[in-house]
Order: sequence, then structure tokens, then C-alpha cells
Amino acid sequence: MKTGNKDQRSKQKGQALVEFILLLVVLSSISFFFVGFMNRNLTRYWEYAANLVINDKPGETTVTID
Repeated sequence: MKTGNKDQRSKQKGQALVEFILLLVVLSSISFFFVGFMNRNLTRYWEYAANLVINDKPGETTVTID
């Protein structure tokens, strides 16, 4: 009886480890995707803001956003 119980515990520990690794991979993938997506969008917004400041004409009071 004891050997069967040890095998069951060993399998449960192995399953827990596999589940942990899979969860870690999924969460890491989601976070890398999210960070990459945000960096691309933030780059566009900063580039737009910089171009808006660079192309500012003196005396022009209206700002057109495309």
C-alpha cells in the first residue's frame, strides 16, 4: 500500500510542476505580447507629438489632428 501511495504522490508532484511550467509560459507570452503592443503604440504617439511640436508654425492657433 505504501509504494502505491508514493507513486501517486510522485505523479501529483510531477503534474503540479508541469501545470506550473505551462502557466508560466502562458503568462510570459501574454505579457511579452502586451508589452510589445504597448511599445509600438506608444512609439507612434510620441512620434506624432514630436512631429506636432517640430512642425509648429508661429502664429498658428489651430491644431489639426489627422
